[in-house]
Amino acid sequence: MKIILSSAVFFVCTISMAQDVVFISSISKTDKGNARQASDKIASLTTLSYRFYKIMEQASDSTYTIIYAPASISDADLESKSEWDECLYVDFKLENKEVSKTLKFQSIRGKYLDIFPAWKKYFKQKAHIEYTITDPTTREIVDSNHGYRFILKEGENAKIPRWSIINKS
Repeated sequence: MKIILSSAVFFVCTISMAQDVVFISSISKTDKGNARQASDKIASLTTLSYRFYKIMEQASDSTYTIIYAPASISDADLESKSEWDECLYVDFKLENKEVSKTLKFQSIRGKYLDIFPAWKKYFKQKAHIEYTITDPTTREIVDSNHGYRFILKEGENAKIPRWSIINKS
């Protein structure tokens, strides 16, 4: 019985770890449709009720940003850019724009309480919400087997408490 139970626990742990690698792989090289689906999953984990707002594509620097706004903020307030600090951003970079339309995940930007659930679920499952915010040594994940490196970083502007999960791969 112990063997069956321990095998089942090992199998469940292996599957849960594989889901993270699968998600990270899926956003590392993706297209616009799948980027939106992955971003929706990230936004669904947040503490606020976010709604899809819009996509901004910048040809000059090959960026593709999916923006989610709090449901309580109107489009008029957002268009005046007075409330953009409250938004959640999922950034991608367009790679080889002449040849293909492949996107590579760059970052998730938002408030700590809104991006931490994605950090915990997809990048560092053992992360603790309070320890992570106070201990910078817990804010990096490196997977040399898959070639991934992600950092959870606090913004430098004290007036706008923004955090980012940044792809350093």
